[in-house]
Amino acid sequence: MRTITFEKLTGPIYPAYLRVGDYSIALEPELIQSLKEIVAVESSSFFKGLIEQVGQNRYLKEMIEKEITKENDLDALADELKKALLGL
Repeated sequence: MRTITFEKLTGPIYPAYLRVGDYSIALEPELIQSLKEIVAVESSSFFKGLIEQVGQNRYLKEMIEKEITKENDLDALADELKKALLGL
């Protein structure tokens, strides 16, 4: 089971969360749109953009980086996250 995923919500203010381990980071529509703009890049650049855009402070950046490094297949994780992101 992945420890980092996107979850679609029904609320108008925060249409999605980024689940990172046991934590949920609320994503505003503008942030989701800016993340969708980087889905075409290769995996390492995608993760860098994800960390920079969602990690609004050092704590969040480190938490996201930690969960990403737990994964064995980073390309598969990137593909899953990109697919989920496009479905938001």
